Amino acid sequence: MDKKILTAKVLEVFSNVLPEIDAGNLDMTAPLTTAYGVNSVSIIQFIVGLENELNIEFDDSELALGLYYDMNDMIKAVEAKVS
Repeated sequence: MDKKILTAKVLEVFSNVLPEIDAGNLDMTAPLTTAYGVNSVSIIQFIVGLENELNIEFDDSELALGLYYDMNDMIKAVEAKVS
């Protein structure tokens, strides 16, 4: 899948989980926790949304919030699953 399309899909899912955040103006390198208020519950919601949208599966060991510093980390994780 083209990285631009993949990024758009990831940001769309992120917007569905945290609709108060404007994904169009998201800083891809900003810390998800401090810049956008992502917590352990919202990261699980985000990952489940990605699994459903992209027909991929994350292992239980990949569900920890600390694994994803910024949106680029999330996109790399998704890229590895769709390749």
